[in-house]
Amino acid sequence: LLIMLFCIVASGACVQAQDLELATADQRPEISYSGFVARIDLERAGDLLSALRRAEAYYQAEGMNLDHPPLAFVVYGPPVAMFFEKNYKRYSEVVDLAAKLTALNVIDVKVCKYSYVKEGLDDKNLLPFVSTVPFGPDEVERLIEQAKYRYF
Repeated sequence: LLIMLFCIVASGACVQAQDLELATADQRPEISYSGFVARIDLERAGDLLSALRRAEAYYQAEGMNLDHPPLAFVVYGPPVAMFFEKNYKRYSEVVDLAAKLTALNVIDVKVCKYSYVKEGLDDKNLLPFVSTVPFGPDEVERLIEQAKYRYF
C-alpha cells in the first residue's frame, strides 16, 4: 500500500513538473535578433582564422542548419588584403575556410571599400565570394542597430 501511494504521489508530481515546464516555455521571450555579426580583432590572420573556426564549430553544433542569416564577417583596415587574389598564397588557410563557410551559407564576408582603396587594392582582384561595403564600421553599426544582429 505504501509503494502504491508513493507511485500515485510521484506520478502526480511528474505531471505537475511537466505542466510547470510547459508554462515556463510558453513564457520565454521570443528571440529578438535576426543574425550575428562577428566581433573579432582582425589585426592578424590567425585571429580571423580562429573566428572562422568558431563559426564552423557553431554551425556543426547547430546540426548544420541555421535558422538565421549567415554570420556577418565585416573586415576593415589592413586585413582586407587577405581577400585579394595576389595574397591568396600567403593567407590560403584563412581564405579556403572562409570560402567553404560562405558556400555553406554559414558566413557572409564583407570587406570595407574605404580600407582596400587606402591599401592601394583594386576590387577587380577581390576574391569572388567576398562582397564589399562602403565603410566597415558603419556596416557593423547598421547590422547591430537597424538589422537587429547581435555579436557572435
